[in-house]
Amino acid sequence: MALAQECLKDVFRTAFKIDLDIGLVVVLQTAGRPGNYNLHMHILLSSGGVTPENKWHQISYIPYEILHRKWQFHLLRFLKTHLPPSPQLKSDIDKAWKEYPAGFVAYVQKGDVPPGGKGVAKYLAKYVVSPPISVRRIENYNGKEVSYWYHDHKTGIIQHETIPALKFIGRMVQHILPKGFQRIRYYGFHGNVRYQPMREKIQIMLPTKHPADTGGYRVIPRKKFRDLSIQTYGRDPLKCPGCGNIMELESIWHPKYGLIIDMAYGRERFEDTG
Repeated sequence: MALAQECLKDVFRTAFKIDLDIGLVVVLQTAGRPGNYNLHMHILLSSGGVTPENKWHQISYIPYEILHRKWQFHLLRFLKTHLPPSPQLKSDIDKAWKEYPAGFVAYVQKGDVPPGGKGVAKYLAKYVVSPPISVRRIENYNGKEVSYWYHDHKTGIIQHETIPALKFIGRMVQHILPKGFQRIRYYGFHGNVRYQPMREKIQIMLPTKHPADTGGYRVIPRKKFRDLSIQTYGRDPLKCPGCGNIMELESIWHPKYGLIIDMAYGRERFEDTG
């Protein structure tokens, strides 16, 4: 997932001869429409980037051919660097270069950037909180087999499938990610650490009047956890349940990293306890 930012920055650097600071939201999707294991990513990219001269550069075109070749380069280099070397790995990488001279597939429409961000965002929001197959797609269960349907995006028609119940369960549970694994990750100036200062900086760079964009989303200021808790649950998490006073942060201690924040020092401290 981290390759997304590195790859796209390389694409813009190669195509436009400019090193842009960009923002990305990367969502990992493991399920294909039949419920099979089909690993791929969806990337929501900022509509522009910040130049080294601290100016906003609008992105209105993504070079299709360059993106495919750059994705191939970064992915194969990543595999070569992070996997144990073996004759089979070398053979597979060499084969990938020879059989795909135009690069790997990255689903971006040719021409101007389409106003499809809004539709993709709605789809991803639904995906990350839903199972691989919704209950309404299950047509029958007789105690031994499960019948369900899915819309095949290649043929464009509805496909029906009946498989043993245990195989169906296996298809579903394979999409459960390891504990603590983050399906949604933020990179560049969308990262949590950089988000607020960069948003204020970019707001100054942007023109006063934004062009109408009915197909995309604009990033709005994130509400703080305290405000969200009050709005959602009607409870202030900083209010002491005993005395009713507002609590103040003094320190944060982590069992692995030790003392992370100590307000007595007026700053953050990072101590690696090993």
